[in-house]
Amino acid sequence: MRSPLRPAFAPPPEGAELVGEGVWRVTGGAFPSNAYVCATNTPGEAFVVDPGLDPGKIDKAAQDLGLTVRQVFCTHGHFDHIGGASHFQKAYGAEVFLHHADLKTMKTGNFLLMVLKIDQRIVLPEVTFVDPDLPGPMAGDRTLKFHPVPGHTPGSCFIQYGEQMFTGDSLYAQGVGLSDLPGENHGLLRKSLKALWDQIPAERLIHPGHGPSAAFGDIRANNRRLLEFLADGDAA
Repeated sequence: MRSPLRPAFAPPPEGAELVGEGVWRVTGGAFPSNAYVCATNTPGEAFVVDPGLDPGKIDKAAQDLGLTVRQVFCTHGHFDHIGGASHFQKAYGAEVFLHHADLKTMKTGNFLLMVLKIDQRIVLPEVTFVDPDLPGPMAGDRTLKFHPVPGHTPGSCFIQYGEQMFTGDSLYAQGVGLSDLPGENHGLLRKSLKALWDQIPAERLIHPGHGPSAAFGDIRANNRRLLEFLADGDAA
């Protein structure tokens, strides 16, 4: 599908990288993480996935692309993935979506920032909770699908938009996102990934919360640390 943006993609704005069809990655914040500005097929409108601790940088990238952020979708509730959501809610009335099981995780954001000695605090957004058993929210005329992957947090999800998937800290192109933060369960994460492993097409483009994007087939073939993590459960 062609993007509603300027013809066949204008050069990315400063601080953003085009990583998929109508998807730009913006990395930043005191605890650096990937946020994604995603054009919908409604001209001039976009949504953001996982706005972290530098919402101004994300917003500027969207504005430079001629886009207004109308929705925010969060793969999970950690501060570096939801910390900037309230900015877009206040500025544009953007609705913020999160799996209902991550309410507690979201509420621990400022506590974790203190524990990690990061001199920044976040304002929690008003959240619309997602039930993955029901039809997902719409962006433009497309439905987003939330695939539950509990383990990194209780409510972690892969968010599918067409043939692109945003995976937060549950699936990286390189390595494994194990952190031992409160609520993380390595065995459950392994089980969640295995349940989806054979359902994701090799050509699907994976956009993680940290690090580069990659086709799932490449991750499946080349991410040795991930393969070892998945195999650990078989040896137990």
